Amino acid sequence: MATDGTADIVVVGGGMVGLASAIALRDRGLDVVLLDPGEARARTSYGNAGVVSRGSILPMSSPALWGKLPAYLRNADRGLRLNYAHLPRIIPYTAHFLAAARASRWRRAAAALLPLTSAAYPAHERLAARAGTTDRLQRTGWIKAYRSEAAFGAAALEREILSGHGVAFDILDTAALHALEPALVRPYARAMLLTETGSVREPGRLIEACEALFAGLGGRRLRGSVTRLEPEAGGWRVAHDGGTVRARQVVLAAGAASGAIARTLGYRFAVAAERGYHRHYALHPESPPLTRPVLDTGAGSILSPMGDHRVRVLSGVELNARNAAPDHTQIEAASREAAGTLRLGGPLDNEPWLGSRPSTPDGMPVIGRAPRHEGLLFAFGHGHIGLSTGPITGEVIADLATGRTPPVPVAAFAPDRLLAWPRLP
Repeated sequence: MATDGTADIVVVGGGMVGLASAIALRDRGLDVVLLDPGEARARTSYGNAGVVSRGSILPMSSPALWGKLPAYLRNADRGLRLNYAHLPRIIPYTAHFLAAARASRWRRAAAALLPLTSAAYPAHERLAARAGTTDRLQRTGWIKAYRSEAAFGAAALEREILSGHGVAFDILDTAALHALEPALVRPYARAMLLTETGSVREPGRLIEACEALFAGLGGRRLRGSVTRLEPEAGGWRVAHDGGTVRARQVVLAAGAASGAIARTLGYRFAVAAERGYHRHYALHPESPPLTRPVLDTGAGSILSPMGDHRVRVLSGVELNARNAAPDHTQIEAASREAAGTLRLGGPLDNEPWLGSRPSTPDGMPVIGRAPRHEGLLFAFGHGHIGLSTGPITGEVIADLATGRTPPVPVAAFAPDRLLAWPRLP
């Protein structure tokens, strides 16, 4: 097997978290190798809604889970679809997920995530200025729309927690929402506009610009998939399908593949792949533009503007094996609902895009040093906030790797919390 030489540190994974980590590590003077398969469209960072929100502090596992559980188990909820045959493979994840649905856990997760999400947009601004993508970053807020007063009322605890943490939002009635977003033709009963929110237009372009920035800083990139991480005297041997590279430290930031890679070292994380789909549509020529992302809570899907009068329709969550065949049930339903919300033309893609988010059951990422291996750092499990909090996570990882104090507290994201069965409460 060919050798790719040595480095101070190898970052495994070229999504937003991995790229931001690699850039921040180069800024601190380390010789960095970024190892990634190079399949841009396969990265979750490529295909998400582009939302960067201070208010992204409420995990999917919430006290409302218990009322929704019957619908989830019947695949009758548009926001979540289960592959029943896959469930036995994620029993530890499911146990942690149910434990995290307690109100006390939900509140603790929100408090832990707030410093990370509060630092997210400023970190994006710093990165965009260097990568030349400030024109793709806009701070227009984002909308959670409710189709009925009952649905709006059911989200009261969410608003209470957000307000308690100082997250700014405005409540809009039907007329106010239409005035703000005239492209929406569906008469939503209420909406919440989270004002401390930005969005990235065409996230894939940001990833490409960050790749160029990393290369311009003298970073080295290798294309390949990790086949083995092997600790050795003084560091690590990283084997991939194109060769090997040796380094003093390794950052595992491989998104949904991270759990399988960590398992080869004996770390059995309670994580799962959250699959999601998107498809692009052109707005009708006479439609006003959509100016900010919209979460249609009744459809369990997101509508996000991508520029050039285009909209990205994103499905809810599918819990399934990462490499299972596509199931277009959710994206087809989301597209039908979107056609009743916006004036859409035909799809612009031949097939829907499919990607896998690295999901933790408590909604918090895994960030920190490996408990049993010197020189191994974990940075994965960001779920729906990977693009959003990727740049600030990169700064955290660079500080941990160089013995500095991170800019935000990360003790709550310690890896060992997901290596055992959940404790109650």
